[in-house]
Amino acid sequence: MTERSFLRRMSHTFLGTVFYFALGACLLCAQSTAPDSSSKEQPTPSPAQVHKPKPSPERDAIMATGERLLFKSHDPAKSVEEFKKVIKMDPWYGQGYMLLGLAQMQLQHWSDAQWAFEEATKVEPGNPKAFVGVGSALNEQHNYAAAQKALEHSLEMNPESAEAHYELARTLAATGKWDLAAPHVQRAIALNPDYAGPHALMGNIYIQDENPQAALHEFEECLRLDPNGSQAPQIKQMIAQLKKVLSER
Repeated sequence: MTERSFLRRMSHTFLGTVFYFALGACLLCAQSTAPDSSSKEQPTPSPAQVHKPKPSPERDAIMATGERLLFKSHDPAKSVEEFKKVIKMDPWYGQGYMLLGLAQMQLQHWSDAQWAFEEATKVEPGNPKAFVGVGSALNEQHNYAAAQKALEHSLEMNPESAEAHYELARTLAATGKWDLAAPHVQRAIALNPDYAGPHALMGNIYIQDENPQAALHEFEECLRLDPNGSQAPQIKQMIAQLKKVLSER
């Protein structure tokens, strides 16, 4: 097998791993900037309406329980039940939708996550992270055309979002548009050098460009930034394979 075909085979084998690598890093940012919410059984608020959440100690207490379960106990399934209570109590509370979407993403319930993020865009149409969530959920369902639309809209609102650039790069790479994906990955890295996922995808792009030395650097950087991540074993495997390719030159 030639080096070129070996590199391409490595790239196709690793592609799915690179895509899933994005989820946690991309959407954890939603915790700090999410807005108002509701439940699947509730009527959908009009996108034209603007709502500021009213003080609600009961709602906030349930949210705090959900956040503890999701971020500290690492129990997204139980946190989902808490966030559903929140959005049933206050259908306009976008933060509840955002964290419900994040929990569903961690459970790999892609369509449920998509619904939650779409509801967040309805109650907060100016929240770019809600559209990142929609795009990420659509990426996982291989609905790349719709994902691209949502992510480009997010970048129109916030061109400096590393997460949106990375998710859009995932979309483009999944459809074989490597040349278009590369600038978005590079922008994501420039905006947030400590964001591990873009380095993995950039490594994959370098494999497509038949540049194993540059690919090795990106995968090593990815592993340095997230040495204990769920994808660390696959990253280590890629590093070993790339070192083997380089040693045989």
